[in-house]
Amino acid sequence: MSAGVIATEDPSAIRACNALLAEAIERGASDIHLEPRRDGGVARLRIDGLLHDGATFESLLFERIIMRMKLLGGIDIAERRKPQDGRFNSGAFDIRVATMPVLNGERITARLQANDTRMPAIEALGFAPSMLARFRFLIGSPQGLVIACGPTGSGKTTTMYAALAERLGRNESLCSIEDPVEIRTPGINQVQIHEKAGLTFESAMRGLLRHDPDVVFIGEIRDRATVELAASAALCGRLVVSTLHAPDAWTARMRMLDLGLSERLVDGAVTAYVSQRLLRRIASDGSFVGRVGAFELAEGGSLSPQSLADPLHPLRLDAQRHVREGRTSADEVERVLGPCR
Repeated sequence: MSAGVIATEDPSAIRACNALLAEAIERGASDIHLEPRRDGGVARLRIDGLLHDGATFESLLFERIIMRMKLLGGIDIAERRKPQDGRFNSGAFDIRVATMPVLNGERITARLQANDTRMPAIEALGFAPSMLARFRFLIGSPQGLVIACGPTGSGKTTTMYAALAERLGRNESLCSIEDPVEIRTPGINQVQIHEKAGLTFESAMRGLLRHDPDVVFIGEIRDRATVELAASAALCGRLVVSTLHAPDAWTARMRMLDLGLSERLVDGAVTAYVSQRLLRRIASDGSFVGRVGAFELAEGGSLSPQSLADPLHPLRLDAQRHVREGRTSADEVERVLGPCR
């Protein structure tokens, strides 16, 4: 047995990994960050969007914790020079593991996703009533392309699943293509990407369109081929919903153009962009518990270039609504969206 494998089976490393996962789950963390330092390493937990310092480890134990997490994730423990990714299950949670070589060694980010996450209720996301009514109309349409945009961790996938929930029970074929499947849902034909086996977003989308879907959820638009297929499906009479990494609706449209779609095709296929952020909720004792969404809903023909620093940006105006109604604070809005100019 190699020294690396022996290290991954070290009882202290196993106990430390188990304790980290248990603490993250108990505290409702979305991610575990394992970061090397010159004299060891530290674990940090992302809770409600903020990173909190946790346990520290001496160098040898930290290295063995890293190796243990790599082994659990099915990652090559001998490869330390390039980024890798993998996943594993821990009880009721799916754990996505990503590695990265850094100055003092190797770091790991582990994202936690509950296997039994419940389908979110669209009313609970934080939409203003008038915006919610319009969003419901758009996702109830028989065709079109609706894109949720925002940074990682802004709740895009949750919003799109809430949209899918609105279509359950309508005698329709609902399908999703994801990496990974985040909310396992009866009534939705869910496809999990497996790039090593050749099952990419593009190949899955091409195959799925032969199965007569009414609604298709593409977990993320990443490349030209996928966005072309999504736009084509929308123009051919299907509702397609997806996510895109972009700060707001205008920038999302620019990214669609950057991916290679013509302006005519983008504006003809996309019915709406939903940009969003998550703001920490104020609890009755003044602390923060949980989060609520702030949204911008921009339909295809109503976009204009506007800085997020503009106090009249629709996303900032919606965030300020939550401040006025006592759900969050002005400081929290500034933390998430930045200061006004």
